[in-house]
Amino acid sequence: MGDTVVVKADDMVIQPKNYMRGYVTTTVHYLTSVIFYICLNFLKNYPLTLIAFCRSQILSRQAIKSFKPAPRFYSLAVERSQETATNDFSNVNNKRNNEAQISALRARLNLQSVNMETFKQALAHRSDQNVSLAYIGQWVSTLCVSEYIHCKYPNLFPDALESTVTAYIGHQSLSNLAREVGLDSTTISSFDQQQDANRGSNSKAKLATSDCMRALIGAIYKENGFDAAKKFIHDFILSREFNVNDTINFKEPKRHLSALLRKLNKEPAISRILSETGRASSSPVFVVGVFSGSEKLGEGFGYNLKMAEFRACHAALNKHYGKEVVDFTLPSDADKVTNYTAGPLGDTQAIP
Repeated sequence: MGDTVVVKADDMVIQPKNYMRGYVTTTVHYLTSVIFYICLNFLKNYPLTLIAFCRSQILSRQAIKSFKPAPRFYSLAVERSQETATNDFSNVNNKRNNEAQISALRARLNLQSVNMETFKQALAHRSDQNVSLAYIGQWVSTLCVSEYIHCKYPNLFPDALESTVTAYIGHQSLSNLAREVGLDSTTISSFDQQQDANRGSNSKAKLATSDCMRALIGAIYKENGFDAAKKFIHDFILSREFNVNDTINFKEPKRHLSALLRKLNKEPAISRILSETGRASSSPVFVVGVFSGSEKLGEGFGYNLKMAEFRACHAALNKHYGKEVVDFTLPSDADKVTNYTAGPLGDTQAIP
């Protein structure tokens, strides 16, 4: 039977029979069958797939563990291990070299009588033993230097005395001494001496070496007593030249000199021109002397009379306060001489 078409006369509309229904139904059945077949095969082989997947994961992990680094990374690891070994060898050599330097320093300073361990402790900056030895060395050195300066310059007033003592045993002086004797190269410290060499006077490396020098004095005192420490201080510290006049400074020397002369019961100071040249020129020079009666106290020069008088009064004060005694006996050596006579006792400055 073929398809039938119904034709109505009133509207002339053609209505075809729904012949596509069978085709769609067939297609859906086919796709459903395909999907069911795929799912059936998957469910049938699922255990084997799961086992294979787990096995592949285990093999992958084992393979990852057995991997060796790439050649460039492997060579880098070898270089690092070789560098570590080299550093360890260098550290051993540096330690041996440091031991040799410490022994040489000990012999150079003639301190073989000091125990080697105590000597090393003095060079180990900021260790517990080093701090204790440095504290002792500070007071021992202050006592010895103050005693010596006071006996050598009995008229030196306290402020100038303190400045002079500091000039001998301050951080800068002890750091310079440490560098001269070679102590700075044997100091066991965390500071880099080479990088710190060009820094200021209060740099950490200089503080470290000066502290170690004080600790060394403390070690000598601890091991061999006060006399040995005093001998070391006189041989290495007080033997250095220093102009004590650099610590005698006054803003008003003329006023201070007048007060000093009254205190000493001397005639007042009088300034006199000793010589001059070029008074009418652009660069004159005057030489002025300061007298107390007939005694000449000081002399100075300058491009005008005021400057020359200023320098003359300052020279007179330096002459009085910086007077040096050549032959004297230290109070700490009183028991070593037959007849000990104490030296003169200084006084404070005329105008505090």
